[in-house]
Amino acid sequence: MPRKDLREDGKRTREFVEKAHRYLITSMVEKIQPVVIAEAKGAIVEDIDGEEYIDCFAGISVVNAGHCHPEVIKSGIEQMKKLVHACSYVYYVPPTIRLAEKLAEITPLSLQKTFFGNSGAEAIECAVKLARKFTKKYEMIALMGSFHGRTLGTLSLTGQAGRKKYDMGPYLSGVSYVAPPYCYRCFFEKEYPDCYSLR
Repeated sequence: MPRKDLREDGKRTREFVEKAHRYLITSMVEKIQPVVIAEAKGAIVEDIDGEEYIDCFAGISVVNAGHCHPEVIKSGIEQMKKLVHACSYVYYVPPTIRLAEKLAEITPLSLQKTFFGNSGAEAIECAVKLARKFTKKYEMIALMGSFHGRTLGTLSLTGQAGRKKYDMGPYLSGVSYVAPPYCYRCFFEKEYPDCYSLR
């Protein structure tokens, strides 16, 4: 979606953006777009002033079946009529067990157990702990330009300097960054094939 100038936005957008600045603690970076999303269906999101956009981001990669997919909504309602929350490390919950079983059926090799987390950051933190436990090593490699979360551990791995608060450190030690093979916007301002991609 093209970048919008806030001066061209509708009255309701300006009102909500001003309130957001007044009442919300935002992420580590400023919002990219002054767009206030009101509703969405499928791949189309609509802002509070009625403008429509194609969501190529799938929310933040969490609505892969599309926004407000009828089957997802139906399943959610059916489950919430029975049980909304139970402490999963204290009690066994049938839907969780059934999903883990289904994942085991389609997962290759001996990967038969699942850990369910609340967020991507929690999953990354768990993966780091698992890797450290298994390898008995603490050093990690992360990609430049990557984003892994906003916890102390995941910020340590995040390869975007703008997302880090330098007065919050020290971050986890032992993290090295490598450039991804991203020829469209090369981190070293090289052009293929006159670069290191062929070596």
